[in-house]
This record gives sequence, structure tokens and C-alpha cells, in this order.
Amino acid sequence: MDMIDEAITEVVRKIERERSVIHGALSMKRLTQNQTVHQQLHSNIEESKKSIIYLEERLEKLKLRKNGVRKSNSEKPSVGIEKNPSFSTTKSAKSFSSTSSNIDSNLDLLNYDTPLTISKISFLLQQLEFKLSVEEQYRKGIEKMAKLYEREHDRRSIAEAEKKYVESAQKITLLKQALKRYHDLHIEIDEEDVPSTESRGNLNARRPQSGLLKITVGSLRNVTHSAGISKQTEMIVAIRAEDLERARTRPSRTDRFNETFEIDLEKTNEVEIVVYEKKNEKLLLPVGLLWIRLSDLVEKQRRKKVEQEVSDKGWVSADKMINQRLSIFLPSALNNISKPESTDRPNTASGNQSVSAWFSLEPMGQINLTMNFTKHNTRKRPMDAGLGRQGAIRQRKESVHEVYGHKFLQHQFYQIMRCALCGEFLKNAAGMQCIDCHYTCHKKCYPKVVTKCISKSSDSASSEYEKINHRIPHHFESHTNIGANWCCHCGYILPLGRKTARKCTECGITAHAQCVHLVPDFCGMSMEMANRVISEIRTTKIYKAQQHKQKSSHHKHHHHKKSKSSSSKHKENDKASVSITTTTTPSITPADPVPTSPKPLAIEPVKRKPVHAGNLEVTSVSDNKLGATVQVVEQKVDDKADALTKPPSLDAVKEPIPVPSVETSVVAQDLTHKAKRIGLEDFTFLSVLGKGNFGKVMLAELKSEKQLYAIKVLKKEFILENDEVESTKSEKRVFLVANRERHPFLVNLHSCFQTETRIYFVMDFVSGGDLMLHIQQEQFSRRRAQFYAAEVCLALKYFHDNGIIYRDLKLDNILLSPDGHVKVADYGLCKEDMWHDNTTATFCGTPEFMAPEILLEQQYTRSVDWWAFGVLIYQMLLGQSPFRGEDEEEIFDAILSDEPLYPIHMPRDSVSILQQLLTRDPKKRLGSGPNDAEDVMTHPFFSNINWDDIYHKRTQPPYIPSLNSPTDTKYFDEEFTRELPVLTPVNSILTKEMQQHFEGFSYSCEDDKPSTTDNA
Repeated sequence: MDMIDEAITEVVRKIERERSVIHGALSMKRLTQNQTVHQQLHSNIEESKKSIIYLEERLEKLKLRKNGVRKSNSEKPSVGIEKNPSFSTTKSAKSFSSTSSNIDSNLDLLNYDTPLTISKISFLLQQLEFKLSVEEQYRKGIEKMAKLYEREHDRRSIAEAEKKYVESAQKITLLKQALKRYHDLHIEIDEEDVPSTESRGNLNARRPQSGLLKITVGSLRNVTHSAGISKQTEMIVAIRAEDLERARTRPSRTDRFNETFEIDLEKTNEVEIVVYEKKNEKLLLPVGLLWIRLSDLVEKQRRKKVEQEVSDKGWVSADKMINQRLSIFLPSALNNISKPESTDRPNTASGNQSVSAWFSLEPMGQINLTMNFTKHNTRKRPMDAGLGRQGAIRQRKESVHEVYGHKFLQHQFYQIMRCALCGEFLKNAAGMQCIDCHYTCHKKCYPKVVTKCISKSSDSASSEYEKINHRIPHHFESHTNIGANWCCHCGYILPLGRKTARKCTECGITAHAQCVHLVPDFCGMSMEMANRVISEIRTTKIYKAQQHKQKSSHHKHHHHKKSKSSSSKHKENDKASVSITTTTTPSITPADPVPTSPKPLAIEPVKRKPVHAGNLEVTSVSDNKLGATVQVVEQKVDDKADALTKPPSLDAVKEPIPVPSVETSVVAQDLTHKAKRIGLEDFTFLSVLGKGNFGKVMLAELKSEKQLYAIKVLKKEFILENDEVESTKSEKRVFLVANRERHPFLVNLHSCFQTETRIYFVMDFVSGGDLMLHIQQEQFSRRRAQFYAAEVCLALKYFHDNGIIYRDLKLDNILLSPDGHVKVADYGLCKEDMWHDNTTATFCGTPEFMAPEILLEQQYTRSVDWWAFGVLIYQMLLGQSPFRGEDEEEIFDAILSDEPLYPIHMPRDSVSILQQLLTRDPKKRLGSGPNDAEDVMTHPFFSNINWDDIYHKRTQPPYIPSLNSPTDTKYFDEEFTRELPVLTPVNSILTKEMQQHFEGFSYSCEDDKPSTTDNA
């Protein structure tokens, strides 16, 4: 109560002060006829009026809060202040929220016409605080350089340094004036924290951009002059990028320029606009400052395109549909209204939308700018291009550096980060961040970290950190953050407000509320000092160890030297003996009896000479139907039984028969089963179905059964180079899970084998093509989309019931069988052991289908599959993606900020399931609960679905693909099918150690279980 009363009193005082400013300005206007003075006074009056409007809104809100507290205390004393949100429906609250909701991006916060709000003041406070700290450091650097020039008596450099110093000092003055103004508007008590644009959850904040900036400088108004008022003052506008001046206008005495510049920028964060007042021929003083982030400009242009398309199509968000209480139309209405036709669609992506506005200069004045930024993007794709194929992305595995339990990974930060060790800024550079506790520091600083990670158990080996006797805990208390302050642990900037900000009352460091328990008890001691103490402890420890080693080794040195020499001689003799035996004695000769035991032969591979041409087998297969000759060039792979029964050589000199080793034969590794293992020679390749960096997918016929299969061929070299060994083994295990029940809507595995250079997955051949191909040919009806969604839902349910998340659901990975049912394929991004509430954090998926929590690099659950399921249904119903952009960055921005749009006549149950699946909060998303798929299956969208009939394929499919023959590949891309199905030779040679990564890969579905060596 007291705090609210104090805040009300303070706001009233500030309102009276602004009114006094207006009254004084009006009085001065009556005393002078100078138009320049009138213009400046008018500017002061307008600024004060804007401040009064904002302060009156805050005052009314504080009064409502005060009344709410009294009312709740009188009715329910135990509830107290927590009833305040009930007053958000008042008229003033509505008007305030409406002004905030019109702000699309940070660029709008720089717009002079944008009213003052909490968001705008918070944004400007943080920006100005940071700019002031950087400028002060810059001025200190200039002072140091000037002293060096004085020692060298370099007059020219001294004059240049003095000029820069004057400009820097003037900038600091301007920044302090602007900060004072916004600090005066800040109210100590506000409803909730305002998220920072530099915070951990902002994906593309300050992401560098490359492209062509076209900027038109129009005119200035209400700019405050540096000293005195003169009609003869000339103004100049300079455009700077990455501390370099890239363009400058001609001097103007009328504040009008109308000059256009085209600036090619490469990996640039922001553009600085500096308005100079020309004092004389040599001195220019800055009088106005503005910073525009290119990422904000790009986002504003993207939103303009979306708004244009929305206005032309008449689609609305789900909330607006509910508010308008639209009636339920027949499902057939969807087919007539929602079909996207590229001919009728406005060409909003033909060129970037220019942004034109009056932007606020700091500390006073406005500048009119028109800007257009075109990104350099070779993978650019128009927003209105419809659905198209997109490849999945996966975060490359980085090496982990462990220091006292911290698991540091290199991370590229696009925010302004502060090192938790040395306290310096990272400044858009690569830093190191702990996977578990998010401790962030420079690459050069992580070896100096002296604190333990929370992931390290208390009984772990003690470190030097334990030996520091400085144990003074911090006294963290809630702190109202109104400037640019960073967390001393995770390095991210703190949001404005007092909800999550904490400050030590003793030493003054700040931290997030959730990071406080991670800060070590070094109150009063910097991390640099702690590191020096640790360095001394290590030096002393090493010195003592060396002293002890010297004493213990002094008496035994001579005896140890003699024994070492003798031992070395014995080892050399033994090594030579073994070497001779290995190279002259074969492991098995033709005269050796063939073992009758079914156990595998424990035969060590021997080194051999390079393989001759006789060891290569070239198989030529002629197929009458395709009229093509297929040549497969691979290393010949023989079963061990063949090697043992091979007739002796007729050569005069009898050479030992080579024993199959890991380098030459890894297919038939054992004889645990009587049936012969399947190998490359058992198949006839017919055509290529798909191709990628990983290898190929080819149609093949199993000779013994005359059955068709799709064989996925992966190069071992690629798997090893990209550290995908474990992922490949996991893919095989997921196939085995799918095989367990021969799930009707999952692609099953027939077998897998390997040769010296490749591994092979033999899978079901699904000849109807993928859904992406079919939806590009014709729009799906509601019934057809619902049917496919139901079958995919059962496939996801089976995966989740077995602790697997799929993570790559998209039209490209859903294949259509000849009978009209679907099968989900490609298990390369699946992850095992993901039961309810289990989490992972790998950044992977296809951009348009990635859930927000993946983009924000948070821990996520299996509910990401239900987000992708929502995107899938949206695409099948409406023929376009709910989140679109010209490149990955724009798509990610859309996922994080845009609301999906729907035709106004779309059935309510369709909108409802999409709205619930595309919920950004993963805990509130449909399917995120312990019931998982059951919650999705009971949604009204599937009210007419009999799930038992769907599972047993008793429901008639709405579409049957037309195929001319079992080998018909017309539903596959002709770019691939017209290629000859050959395996190109691989020149790389893998070592024995490399081949061991693929040990136990072979499998056949005809076996009751994988062999004892198949542990993959």
C-alpha cells in the first residue's frame, strides 16, 4: 500500500512538472518572434504532451491497482494483491493494451508516432545504457592513444585523436541527456517485467545481416543545436556501419536533404545515423543519434508483406474468428474458399516493402527516413511460392570441454553478452556456454573457471576451488532493473522490472532470480582474483610434487635405467618374433578341417597386400522391362563358408588364402544362423528413387524372392566425417521397433548389411510417392486430409508409446502405398528414451515444422511432434504453410511471433485443433499431457473417425494412386529416376578402427532376433 501511494505521489509530481514545462514554453513563445526558437519550443511542448499522456495512463492504472488491493483485502484478506489482474478489462487498460499491441517490431519503438509505453521506455533505456557504456570505453581508448601520440610527437595523430575525443565527449553528453529523460518517465512499480530484446529467448536479436541497404534521408525537424541559435547553421547526416562511415549527405541549412544511398553491407548488426552540426570547416559536432538494427528492419519488412497478403485474402487469426462468433459452415465450403491459387494471389514477394517513417533522434528531434534492405541470399524462396520441399537440418555435434563439471560448448551469440569470468562483453563473438547451468564466458576464459557446475556431485574429486577460504555469500535482494545490466552467471541482459532481477546489496552484482543459486560465495572477490589464487595453489602443488618426485627417483635412477634398457631389448625381440610369425603364417590353410560348430570363427584379420583386380567383382544385370544394364562395382564380399570351401590355387607358389577381415568383408560376419546373410549380390538394382549428400535411395529386386525393396545406401565416409555413427545405429533400432508389430503406417525394415565403403538399409518399397508430390498436383479435400492425419496420428502414437520422438514430420516423409494408405518414413532424426516429461535439446528438424522451443534452444519434450502435426494438418487443409518466409531466418521469426491465419468460413473444429496444436506454450499444447495421442484422437476434428477401423485398414482410402506396374516410378522425381542405378566407386580407404564403428550392423527380418554380434 505504501509503495503504491508513493508511486502515485511521484507520478502526480512528474505530471505537474511537465505541465510547468509547457506553461514556460508558451510564455517564451509570446516573448520572441524568432521562428527557430518557436520551432524548438514547439518541439518541447509536444514532447511534454506525450509524456503527460503516458504518465496519466500510469496514474490511472496505479489508482485501479490501489482500489483493487483494498477491495480484495476487504472481501478476501488472504488473497491480497493477487486479484489485480481482474481489472485488466477496464477501459483504460484496454486502451493501453491496444496501443501496445500495434507495435509489430522494435523498429516501431523508434518511430516518433508510436506513443510512449512501458515497452518503448524499457527498450530505449536499455539501448541508451549500453551505448553509453560503450562510448565511455571508447573515450578511454582515445585518451590512451593520445598519450602514446604525445610521446612520439605525432602532431597529425594528436589532432585526429583530439577531434575524436571531442566528438565522443559530445555523444556522451547527448546520451546522458536522453537517459535522464527516460529515467524521469520510469515508474518504480509496474505490472510485470518487460522482456529484453537481448534476452535468452530472443532468437534473432542482433543477428548479423548481409545485403544491400537502400536508404533515403528526407529531412530533419526539431533538432536541438549544440550551442546558440543561428539560421546559418549547416546540418549533415552521416550513415555509419560497424564503426565506419559509409555515406554522408551534403550540408543543408534548411534541414532538407532528399538524398538516396545504396550501401552494400556484409554481416552487419546495425546502422548508426548521426546528425552533425557544422561548427566550422574542421569541426562537426553530433546533435542527434539513432541506431537501427538490420534484423529489426528485415522483420518489419516481412510483417508488411504478411499484412498485405492478409488484407488481400481476407484471412483472420483464430482469436478474431472466435470473437466474431462465426457460424459453422459445411465442410465443403472449405474446398471452395480455401484453395490457394497462385494466379489470384498478390505478388507481395516480388520486391521488399520499403519502410518510411519519422524516427526519433536522441536526445531531441526527428528524422525522416525511407529504408529498404535486400538480403544476399542464394537460397531465397518467394513467400507465395506455395508448398515446396525442404531439407531437414541438424545441429552439428561440437566437442565438449569439461572444466570442474562444466560441459562447455562453443556457441555463437548474436546478443550482447557479458563474460561471467572477466566481466567484458563478448560483442557478437563465439563464446563458451555450459550445457547444464548456462555459465557463459569467452573462449579464452573457460580454462580459468574455478567454480563447480551444479551437475557435479558433491562427492566428486575436490578441486582447487574447495581450497579457497573466501566464503562470503552474496546478499541478493529483489531489484528494480531500469537500465542495461547483465546476469553475472549466464551473461544475458536482465529484463526491466523487479520480477526476475536480483542484486547483491554488498558488492552490487546482478543476476536472474533463477541464476542466484548458481553464483559462488565470492562476495567482495572478483573472479579474476579467485583465478589468481587458484593459479598460486596450482603452482605450489606442482612444485611440491616435483620436489617429492626428485627425492623418490634420486636413489633408484641408475637401477631403473638399467632395467628399462633390458626390458626394451626383450620387447623388441618379442615384437620381431610376432611380426615374422604374422606375415609368414596364415590363420587358416585349405588343408585345415572345416569346423562343424555353428559358432562364429574367432579369426583375427591379417595384413595383406593391396587388393588385385581379381578381388573385384563387376556384376552386369540386364532387365528386360527397363531395358537397362546395371553395373554394380563393389568390393567382393565372400561368406566365411565360401572362403573355407574354396578350392586350392593351381599356382606354382601356394599363397595363403586371405581371411575375410573388417576391411574387406563385414557382411557375413558369423555363421550363427544356418540361413545365408543377405548381401549386395542378392539384389538387382532397377532405378534411383532419391539422392542426397548422404547417398542414394534405390529401387531393387531381391533375386531369390522377386520382391521389390527400397534400399537406402549410406557412405561410411560421410557417416564418420559428420559423426553420425550413433545416429545411424539409432535409426536401425527405431526400424526394429517398427518391425516389432509390423505397424501398418510405418515403413518396415527387411534387412541391413554393409560392404567395405557403404551400409545398406533394405526397406519397404512404397510406390505411391510422397504427399508433397500429391498436394502439389491437387488440393486435398477435408476428408482426404483428415484420413491421412488419422493414420499419421496412429504412427506417432506408436512411436511415443515406445519412447521415441520423430522430430521430422512433414509431407515429404509421408509415403502413399498402392492401396491408398500412408506410411511414415525416414527415421534419421528420431530419438529414443523419450517418455513423458523426458527432455532433450538437440537443434534439428525441418524449418517450417520446428516448434518454438526448439528454435529457442530450450529443453523440449515429445510435444514437438504435435506441433509439427499441427503444421502438417494446416498444410493439408489449406495448401500452404502457417509460418512462411523467404529464408530460414524469416520462417523462424514467423514461428516465434506470427499467428496462423484461417479462411473466415473454415469449420470451427478444424480451426480448433490447429489452434490447440499450434500453441507456443508446450505445456498447454494438445497432446502434451500424459495421455499423449489419446487427447488428440478425442478432439472433435476426428469425431467421425473409427480408430480401430483406421488401424486395421478397414476404412476406404479417399484416393488410390494409379500405377501401371509394381516397378512404376512415375510418382518419384524424374530427375532421379532417369539416372542409371549404379554405385559410384569410392576411393577412400577406411582403417580397421573406422570399420569397427559398424560392427554388428547386419540384420535380417527372417531371423528370430539379431545375431549375438549385432549389438548396434
